[in-house]
Amino acid sequence: MYQWLVVLHLLGLIVFVMCHGVSMFVAFRIRREPNRALVAAFLGLSNRATQAMYLGLILLIVGGLGAAWNVGWLTAPWVIASYVVLIVALVVMWAVGAGYYYPLREGLEGSEKTPRLDDAALAHTLSTSRRPEVLGVVGFAALVILVWLMVLKPGA
Repeated sequence: MYQWLVVLHLLGLIVFVMCHGVSMFVAFRIRREPNRALVAAFLGLSNRATQAMYLGLILLIVGGLGAAWNVGWLTAPWVIASYVVLIVALVVMWAVGAGYYYPLREGLEGSEKTPRLDDAALAHTLSTSRRPEVLGVVGFAALVILVWLMVLKPGA
């Protein structure tokens, strides 16, 4: 059973990383895009990929927790460290990403609480934000740490 749970965990990781790859591509692709319709379409694509990413996250968590439980590792130091890394990465990435992309999506069309961004303001917002780099660094660092924890199992 343990091996099947690890397979589920790794399949979840693949879906999770692939969907995040779409969002990362979009984050960098829209920076110099002058066509607001394309920016909106790319952001819509990223939003759909993020929705699918949650399926990967669920598989990753269920498989990982199931595998750890199956062999009695739920409270092993490296497993607890992986919980912390995952939670911190998710919170930081959500705070950084949502605080930028939700207002950007609303600013493309305008809403009651967010005025429509004119073309110059949109271009300035897209080209000057360093949020894609922050998200990329946090996500990459979290993945490296998680792989290190899974492979080397420090404290085991």
